[in-house]
Amino acid sequence: MQAWLFDEDGGVREHARGTAAGVALLARLGVDAGRVEIEPDADSGHHAALDALRRHYGIVHEDRVTVRPGDPAWPPLRARFLEEHTHADLELRVFVNGRGLFHVRLPAGGLAVLCSAGDWIAVPAGLAHRFDGGRLADFEALRFFSRAQGWEAQPTGAGAPTLPLLDELLAGRVTAPPAVARFA
Repeated sequence: MQAWLFDEDGGVREHARGTAAGVALLARLGVDAGRVEIEPDADSGHHAALDALRRHYGIVHEDRVTVRPGDPAWPPLRARFLEEHTHADLELRVFVNGRGLFHVRLPAGGLAVLCSAGDWIAVPAGLAHRFDGGRLADFEALRFFSRAQGWEAQPTGAGAPTLPLLDELLAGRVTAPPAVARFA
């Protein structure tokens, strides 16, 4: 897990590398995150760590999203995920394979969280966010919700934040200024 904290102008204020540093940064901002060891082909219904998350967050609905490079369903799904939105309930996402990037709008700036296999993030109800899997997405994620309706997004209507998308981050075009502390 990696997390970048951006100022209002899109400049990097802080960069946290690794699960512990990423979780600590997110916790300061009111977003829960962590890591679970899960085998890609594991039955998610019989997994102790996932059961603990279900109980803790009161999960009543879950689904699995799998996208592979070249999937014709990805471009329209990506457009939906990239539209900044909120949910009336918590969204908990656990990455089984691949990686994805969450953007979270903050009162002053934004947050980008790069999750990979084993990482989980819990976006609180009402928090404006969006998700990117990249142009050639390759990920599998479990999505957990505290309402039976599952994924119901309410678009914010706000313009997209000036934060980098996944491909831009992976290409190394985002760097922290020398004055920004890096956490191991």
